[in-house]
Amino acid sequence: MDTERFTVVAPRKKKKRNKAAIVGVVLFVIAAIVIIIATQFQINEVEFSGNEHYTDEEMLTELKKHNFIDNSLIYTVRSSIRNPGDIPFIESYDVEYVNNHKISVTVYEKSMVGCVENMGEYMYFDKDGMVLESNSKRLKDVPLVKGLNFESMVVGEPLPFEDKKTVGYILNIAQLIKKYELEIDTIKFDNGEVFLLYKKIVVALGSPSNVDEKLAELPNLLKKAKGMKGTLHMENFTVSSGIAAFDPK
Repeated sequence: MDTERFTVVAPRKKKKRNKAAIVGVVLFVIAAIVIIIATQFQINEVEFSGNEHYTDEEMLTELKKHNFIDNSLIYTVRSSIRNPGDIPFIESYDVEYVNNHKISVTVYEKSMVGCVENMGEYMYFDKDGMVLESNSKRLKDVPLVKGLNFESMVVGEPLPFEDKKTVGYILNIAQLIKKYELEIDTIKFDNGEVFLLYKKIVVALGSPSNVDEKLAELPNLLKKAKGMKGTLHMENFTVSSGIAAFDPK
């Protein structure tokens, strides 16, 4: 008995139609997602925390200078991979998604305790004496150190003073100022003595080797001298005596 051999061929048009329909659905879904992301995630509010050197408005301005994206979802995802730009005095910042129209930015500032002027730039250093940043902008809450000679400073290297005692004095005084939250504008070294500029008051500390107890008491003395103008003499001040003369000249 002869057996006939034959091949059944499925209609190709139906397969092509099904494939085209699937592609169409996928493209429609993708387009819908893109439209939703583009239109429903505009940033209307940015909440900042951790920023001291910058106001919220200044921080937002800085972010917009560094590839800011006005989309809460995309900007959060992108920032989680890497910060889109370096901001002066800022170590890093984290961006967190709050809702479709709001993000939260946590700022981590560089821990600067003082600065030195060099070639028209302000060289900022940390509590360990490491130069962190060079910038033409002078931060009001970081004291300026004057009266010391040096040739040059390099970002990423220690303060360039050969005398380790001098570096120790600078760092100790700068850290104590930060610790007691003193609004000191300038730290001046002059002939082995230290002077601090606080608003219209010059604080004469005398020798830099015994400033710890003096600066611990200085906040109380400055409160008593509020609104005054002159020199607060603490050269011979001790906690036991509690005596500090004020010269209105």
